[in-house]
Amino acid sequence: MLPAKIAAIVAATCGVPALVACRDRHAGDARVPAVSAATGDLAQCASDSLRPATAAPAQGLWVSDRVASGVGRVVALIGPPGPDNRTLKVQRLIETIEIGRSGDTVRTRRDGATVTLELLPPPGTDTLGGDNPDASASTQPAATYVLSPRVRLAAYEACATSALGPLVRYLRRDASGKTVADVMLRRASGG
Repeated sequence: MLPAKIAAIVAATCGVPALVACRDRHAGDARVPAVSAATGDLAQCASDSLRPATAAPAQGLWVSDRVASGVGRVVALIGPPGPDNRTLKVQRLIETIEIGRSGDTVRTRRDGATVTLELLPPPGTDTLGGDNPDASASTQPAATYVLSPRVRLAAYEACATSALGPLVRYLRRDASGKTVADVMLRRASGG
């Protein structure tokens, strides 16, 4: 008897049209775009299928797919996360190896790398040899491991319209600050 009284009170106060409207779940006004937040992402990906990611580059072995201009091959190993008991930070062992076309090797290793957010220049060959590393910095921060004053690994992700997976960008500058290596790395194994 009590549930029937509650149903009668709800029907009397809400009215039958209100109950019907609750069952009729339709989209809002057709003139309002369904997803307005995604348009900004698509606009940022219009010229390229990649954008900086704010999540740290994942653990594993990352390799370059092709030989880039001026650079032979690049391999990066990102180790598992571990605690730094003194600073309450998560840190990783990271090692990169860059093998030049002439056989020269640039090796960088950092035992306690922590992730930071940085504004980096957009990826591409137009940044190679640039005099001012911050002149064409992106407006989106990238999660970056700073391995040395000259070497960085940054996280990138594919836009929704692309079939690419996550990538790690290897960026190396010379002593004067010019970009001498800018290579995207694909994940070869999960570590």
